[in-house]
Amino acid sequence: MDPIRNRSRVVTSNPSTSLQPQAEAKQAAAPAKANAVGHTQLSSFEAKVGTPGQALATLPGAWRGGPETEVGKAVQAIWDRMKNMPGADVTIKGDTPGSLLGRAILDGKKVTNEQIIAMSKISLEQLATDPKDREKVLKKVPNARELPVHKFTVAMLSAATGVDPKKLSEACPDLGLTGAPGTPLLFAADGAGLQRSTALHDFTDYLRGAGLKGMNKAVWGVENRVLSALVSAVGGGRY
Repeated sequence: MDPIRNRSRVVTSNPSTSLQPQAEAKQAAAPAKANAVGHTQLSSFEAKVGTPGQALATLPGAWRGGPETEVGKAVQAIWDRMKNMPGADVTIKGDTPGSLLGRAILDGKKVTNEQIIAMSKISLEQLATDPKDREKVLKKVPNARELPVHKFTVAMLSAATGVDPKKLSEACPDLGLTGAPGTPLLFAADGAGLQRSTALHDFTDYLRGAGLKGMNKAVWGVENRVLSALVSAVGGGRY
C-alpha cells in the first residue's frame, strides 16, 4: 500500500496543511530508500568488483596475495586454465577438479606460496610415466584414459602446471588409477571416495616425483609415497 498516494486524495480547506504530512513522509522515506539502494549496491560491488585486493575474494587461493604478486598471478593462471579444461565438469563425490584443487591445494594452509608458484614450472618430461610402465598400465587397464577419474586427475594437474592435458593423458595413463605400475595393486576404483582420494594423491605424488617436495606432507601429513597413499586410501588428509 502506498500511503502517499492515499493521502493525495484527502481534500481540506488548508492546502499547505494537507501537503505537510506528504512532505514529511517523503523526507522520512528518502533516507530509507537511499539506504536500501546503498546496501544493494554495496553488496553487489563487494561480490563482483571489490577493491584490487578483493577482486578475487570469492576464489580459493586469493588470500595468498593480490593480482600484482607472483603468487596471485599463479593462482589466477590456474583458474584461467581450469575454465576451459577438458574434464573440468567431471564430478566425483560432489567435487569437480576445480573445487578439489581449490579446497585441498590453493586453500590448503600447509601448501606454501612457493609451492603454488613452482607448480607452473613443472614440465611434461618431469611428470611423464616411464614408457615401460605405460605398457603395463594399458595392458592391465586398457581403457585407463577413458575413465572419468583419469580425466578428473588430468584436469587438476594440467590446470596447476600448464602442461597440455592431451599430452599429459598420453604420457601418464596411470593418472587416477589406484596403486602403481609394476605392482599387483593397480586398478580402477569403483567407490567415489577412493576415486577422489586417489586423484588428489596422484596430484600431490606426481608433483613430488617431479621434484616439488613437500606436497604429500602438506595434504596427507607424511611425505613418503607409500605411507601417504595409505593415508589417502583410509580417508585421511587435510582437505
